[in-house]
Amino acid sequence: MEEKNSQKAYERVFDYFTAEITSGNLRLNDKIPTERALSEKLGVSRNSAREALHVLEMMGLIECIQGSGNYIRCNTKEYMTRLMSLTMVLQHIDRTEVFEMRCGFEQTALAAAMEDAKPEELERMHEVLEKMDQPMSAQDSAALDIQFHKILMEMSHNELMIFYVDQMENLLKLFVKDLRTSILSDRRRAAVLRKAHWDIYEALTVRDEAAGAKALKKHFSVVRKHLEKLI
Repeated sequence: MEEKNSQKAYERVFDYFTAEITSGNLRLNDKIPTERALSEKLGVSRNSAREALHVLEMMGLIECIQGSGNYIRCNTKEYMTRLMSLTMVLQHIDRTEVFEMRCGFEQTALAAAMEDAKPEELERMHEVLEKMDQPMSAQDSAALDIQFHKILMEMSHNELMIFYVDQMENLLKLFVKDLRTSILSDRRRAAVLRKAHWDIYEALTVRDEAAGAKALKKHFSVVRKHLEKLI
């Protein structure tokens, strides 16, 4: 099939899906046109349509179900993490820059949580903190630490911010293996962080933004110092 105009065929397919998704014509879990239908509709070869669909599948934007067809998905987290990690390396972005960006997001989330945190979210945070006070390995403590900060981010009720902080977390894991475990393996540091966690929780229960910000700043200070030693 002769392809129309000078625009690359796969770009035409990408542009089509971008327009259809942003306009609301295609939504999550919707079935998309077949390769043949795309080829005829967009004036591209079936090979070009197939190539574009393979790239979209790799990105996590569509899923191919054998015998059923292709569907709109939003499984982009792994692809985004890989892309951002490669960008970091190629652009010589320091891991501390990632950490500081994450700090900024979490400070904003805490401010939002002061107004928007729900009782059930505070209860979940309290349960995590009580577990953290029990004797356990650094690995188990690190897992609970992740839960604590995840709950704090969820209290912001800002899905975009939650997404980006999750990406920052994944990037730090790639560049600093077992960061949380190494921090919490030191009893003194672990104790300081536990207190900071409790102080953040207590500040949230009484809506004391200044106290919460102070506790979070202390928490980040401990992590920042440890991260600097690893560079």
